[in-house]
Amino acid sequence: MNLGRAAALLAAAAFGAAAAAAAAAQQPDTSGLRVRHYTFFIILPDSGSEIHGTATISTAITGRDADTLRLDLVGMAVDSVSEGLSLRPLPFDYDGKALRIALPVAPPDSVSPIRVPWNIRVVWHGTPHDGLIIGANARGRWSAFGDNWPERARDWIPTADDPAHKASVSWIVLAPAGLQVVANGALEERSPTGAGRTLWVYGEWHPIPTYTMVIGASRMTVSRHRPLVSGRDTIPMEVWAYPEDSAFADSVPFRRITEVVEALQRFIGPFPYEKLAHVESSTRYGGMENASAIFYAEQAYVAHWMDEGTARHETAHQWFGDAVTERDFHHLWLSEGFATYFDLVAGAALDGDSVLDRGMRNAARGYFGSRVVDRPILDTTVTDFVQLLNANSYQKGAWVLHMLRGYIGRPAFFAGIRDYYRTYRDSSVLSDDFRRVMERASGKRLDWFFDQWLRQPGYPRLQVVWSYDSTAREAVVNVAQVQSSAWGVYRLPGLAFEFMDGSRVLARRVVEVVASPQQMLRIPLEAAPTDLRVDPDGALLLTATVRRGPRIP
Repeated sequence: MNLGRAAALLAAAAFGAAAAAAAAAQQPDTSGLRVRHYTFFIILPDSGSEIHGTATISTAITGRDADTLRLDLVGMAVDSVSEGLSLRPLPFDYDGKALRIALPVAPPDSVSPIRVPWNIRVVWHGTPHDGLIIGANARGRWSAFGDNWPERARDWIPTADDPAHKASVSWIVLAPAGLQVVANGALEERSPTGAGRTLWVYGEWHPIPTYTMVIGASRMTVSRHRPLVSGRDTIPMEVWAYPEDSAFADSVPFRRITEVVEALQRFIGPFPYEKLAHVESSTRYGGMENASAIFYAEQAYVAHWMDEGTARHETAHQWFGDAVTERDFHHLWLSEGFATYFDLVAGAALDGDSVLDRGMRNAARGYFGSRVVDRPILDTTVTDFVQLLNANSYQKGAWVLHMLRGYIGRPAFFAGIRDYYRTYRDSSVLSDDFRRVMERASGKRLDWFFDQWLRQPGYPRLQVVWSYDSTAREAVVNVAQVQSSAWGVYRLPGLAFEFMDGSRVLARRVVEVVASPQQMLRIPLEAAPTDLRVDPDGALLLTATVRRGPRIP
């Protein structure tokens, strides 16, 4: 097997990664050691599931006492660790879960808190028990697909496997000829190496979270849709599917993939990556938002129930989750809630507002019927992050955005969204970062809003009793919040009332409900209504029962 070309690419990658890390290190990082770039050389087998890998890992080192690089790697065999350019061996310790690499100390005369980046080379091999799914796919052919969320990259590649530690990545994959290989970033080279092998090289030069760093290898058909023109860039839009499923993929779920990206760009900002590939794959999730190479579950293709909504959701993740990443998985709503909402925003842009209205109603029903209404969105008690894939992160998270849009107004909301993306693109965030941007965009304090919707469990359950005072010519409305006391009470600054005369709207009033168990409202009204509708537009995440009380003479 001729590996000379791969070795040359690894050497070149070490120099390129060093430059990238040196540039990144101009921004001091007080935490000590951070990976800035990974170059992974992966040799895939002709059969079976054992892989061989070489990683060149470029670190930005800050702080004079940072002398150990810790990487996550589970259940593999580490063959060697060396300095990336000189190949000088480095001491290391590996316990089957963590790889700790001793780095040379800073020069005695060094006074700068920033040290020259190190390039570390790790050689390993083994059979992944997770993270890289290897075996027969739904069509009975050998395939390999990365599937890293939330912390499963460590099961096959050495990484600082944490969403806060974003890095750029290059992939050099030596695969059996006849397989198509997809990975993050732009395809930089594809060349036969002899002995029935093909070398594939991809580069993603934007920092991305490790849970989105993937390769996929299978027999696939690649179709190219109308490219996205974004400023001076022309960005390929691709669909990768097993040959039997290619026609369905092109004509149903991905028929309008370019239009979806164009719609999202208008609301958020420029598409963040060099390409967008939608890939049929072996993944445990319905869709996985790997940066620039989204993987979807193959069963949905075979059964023909894959739809555009799933594609819109995963595409929205390219902005939210991939480019702007939650720093802590407990803030997962910044990824899943945003993708759930902007799936509907893009759908409404393409097919009308009914898509958003219907989608938000479905989201409310899904949340009300879920098992997590007694838990807040920011549930820091969860230690198994898979448990955060729930109605709080998705449906309630989408409702937080929808209600925020209603409260501060559409222009301020989308101005804030664009500012949020522009400010934090290629970095990581917490919920308070988003709050501060939206406060700046709206000119309003929003701490109360985010506290009640993110940190309180549940939602308002209103019991509304009304009557009409014919002497004072006003409606008397008693609003009681009857939800569990453990949920707390909610402030509702824009609760709409529609007073009805039969089927005709007699008057519409928008009132503020204070955060109190009970509130009496007196609303001037010239004529006596026959009924009252609460939140008739479904603008708020609440339930309400309404009845008429004793008549006031």
